[in-house]
Parts: sequence; C-alpha cells; structure tokens
Amino acid sequence: MSSSRIVQLAGIIQEHITKVDSYLSSHDLPKPSFDVSYPARVTLPPGIQESQDAVLEASDELTALLLGPAGSLIGKDRLTRGQFNSWTSTQVIERFGIAKAFPPGETATFEDIAQACSLPVPDTRRILRHAMTSYIFTEPSPGVVAHTAASKALAEIPTLAHCIGFLGNEMWPSASRVSDAMQKWPGSEEPNQAGFAIAYGTDMSMFDVVSRDPERAKRMAGAMSFMHSGPAYSMQHVVDTFGWGDAANGLLVDVGGGRGTIGAKIARLLPSISCIVQDLPDVIEGTEVPEDLRHGNRLRLMSHNFFEEQPVKGADIYYLRWVLHDWSDKYAVQILQNLVPALKKGARVLVSELCMPPPGMLSPYKERSVRTFDLGMKGIQNAKERDPEDWSLLFRIADARFKLQKIKKPSKANLSIICAIWEGDDMF
Repeated sequence: MSSSRIVQLAGIIQEHITKVDSYLSSHDLPKPSFDVSYPARVTLPPGIQESQDAVLEASDELTALLLGPAGSLIGKDRLTRGQFNSWTSTQVIERFGIAKAFPPGETATFEDIAQACSLPVPDTRRILRHAMTSYIFTEPSPGVVAHTAASKALAEIPTLAHCIGFLGNEMWPSASRVSDAMQKWPGSEEPNQAGFAIAYGTDMSMFDVVSRDPERAKRMAGAMSFMHSGPAYSMQHVVDTFGWGDAANGLLVDVGGGRGTIGAKIARLLPSISCIVQDLPDVIEGTEVPEDLRHGNRLRLMSHNFFEEQPVKGADIYYLRWVLHDWSDKYAVQILQNLVPALKKGARVLVSELCMPPPGMLSPYKERSVRTFDLGMKGIQNAKERDPEDWSLLFRIADARFKLQKIKKPSKANLSIICAIWEGDDMF
C-alpha cells in the first residue's frame, strides 16, 4: 500500500531539512532562529539552497492539503499568513517607526513604545501582539517587548524598512482594488486606470504620483534597492552569460538606468566598454560619475525620456533592465519603437527582466512568486511580467525587423537575458 501524499511530503521535509541542518552544523553556521542574533540574510550554496526550497515547497503543499479546500480559501492560513489584514501590523510598525523605538538587545513596555511613537497604548499593544504571531517582536514577560531577528532587521536595514513601506503603502492598497479597476476599465492598458488610481482617488499613474512626493520617491528607491540586492540579481550573471562579442569593446546605452548604479557595474566588469546612462532629468540630477570611470568616457549620464526618440545613434547595445515590466504592452511597444531610429544593422536590444515560465514548470510555491509579481505590476500600473511568447510578440509588434534570440536564464539568477537583434538596415 502506497503512502498518502501528506506522508510523502513529510518524508521530503525530513530528508531535506536534515541536509540543511547537517550543512549548517558542519560549517559552523547559525541555525535558523527568531532570536535577535540571527542575521537578516543567509546565503547558502546551490545544492543546499535546493534542499531549502524543497522543504518550503513541500511545507506549502502540506499546509494546503491539511487545511482542505475551504480552509485554503478562507480559513486560518489565508486570514493570518499573508492575505487579508496581515499587512496591517507590519505597516503600522514601519510607518510609526516602532522597530526603532528601543534598541535591539533591550526591552521596553507597551507604554514606553506608545509614548516614543505617539500612539495610544491599546493600539500599540494590539498591533504588536498581532505582529508577534508572525515572529516580529516577542513578549518575554507580560507587558514587556523585546526584538526578534525580524524586528531587528527592520530597525537596522533602512532599505528593508523602505521596502515594507512601499509594499504596505503602494502595492497593498493597489492590489485590493484590482477587481474594481477591471470592472471600471475593462481591458485597459493605461497606467492611470489601475487599482492604484482607485485606491488613491487619482487620475495619475503611480509613477507620476510618487515622483511628485519626495518622501514616497525616496521610499520607492530604497525598496527597489532592497528587492534587487543579493547575488540572484548580480550583473555578473549577465556579463558571464550574454555573448558580448565585439560589443564588449563598444558602446552600451543603459535606457532608464537611474543614477547609473548598473551602468557603473557594467563598466567595471567590462573594462573596454563605454556606457551612457539615460534617465529623466530629476532622476540623474546631482549624480556624479564615479572617479574611476570619468576618464575616456567610460561612463556618461544623459537626460532622456524613453517615450521620445533615442538620441544616441549607432550604439552596439541598448540595455533595458527592469524597465519594460513597468508598462503594459501598449507602452512597452512605444519604448522599443523609439529605439528604432537609432539602430544600426546588427545592434542588439538587451533586456534583463523576469521571464515567467509556462504554467506547471515550477512548483506552485515558486510559480506563485512570479505570478504575484505579475499581479502586483497590474495593480500599480496595468503593467505586466511576460513569458517567452509575450516577449516574442512584443518585439514583433514593435518592428518585424527585430529577431528575438533564445531567452536564457542563468541558473543562479532571478532575471532572464532577453535579446533581440536588429536585422534591418542602419536607421540613421
């Protein structure tokens, strides 16, 4: 008699958690803990990371099976572990600076915290006791609060706090109004007709609203910095995997490249390439080229709106990283078409983005992550993450003279390498 699925899943968890635990023990690494001493991030080698993923995937499926159909939809897990109002306490903690109300390693009463954050004591108690069920803070004795690893990370990593703020204040309200936006504007591709517009009662897009508010803009920039940090987002993956050829000695234009952080990394990793970083004037204003890249035009900054014709003609590569997923197909096509007048025969448009896999290729646990990104983009901008067919269609609509190459995803990277070659004549 074969074992049931729940027993099989328990076996998978036991097998792989043993591998993770043995690795941590043999390398004298800290064991996972909620204790304040546990580091905010721990990087594991690929084989052990796979075992960790296997545990998380099996645990996810096991939880869903044990809850049953109704429980999975509206039961305990959905109400308390990531849906409904579970963001409430986290958002309050971030907005009122509760994690910084007292130092990690020390304790404080609810009254102390309420006074430090200008909050009523009853609200402070309710919010923190809810957060404690997600291991954010702990109550070692009645009425006394101490930090956990999670609250300490929130107190000490500014970009993590920005990330929580952005998710709680921009993404979460937008997600809650997606169905309303779909009903009000069926099939809309306009960025100002998304859930965000209804949530905030505006006729502007999220980017327009945030760009007019320095604090929100700073928070969003910090959030992007945190979410895109870590080895899975390293430019080294692109440098090692993309076939640069003669372009390694040529000119790369980083379109929508912000303040040049990625452009500088490219220039340092490819010592013979020249980079021009383009973004809106208010983005690059006050940004200085690093001293080691000032000579020989290794890195230059240029004001440019990618909804206007590309002014740099004849570059070898036009690079778009985390740009096109911010826009619906209607506007992503415009961005690509604005490159066409600048292209020479053989020029390449290089894109670094998530590429969603076909349904069923990943475990539901992993697939949920990328599809959550996709719905998040819909909620804030009517934008989208794309799968291989979407990318192929996007370039075909932009111009039939683009030839999309095989999409590559380095094994340790989160972003895919999407490249289209211009097979038309020189356009300038």
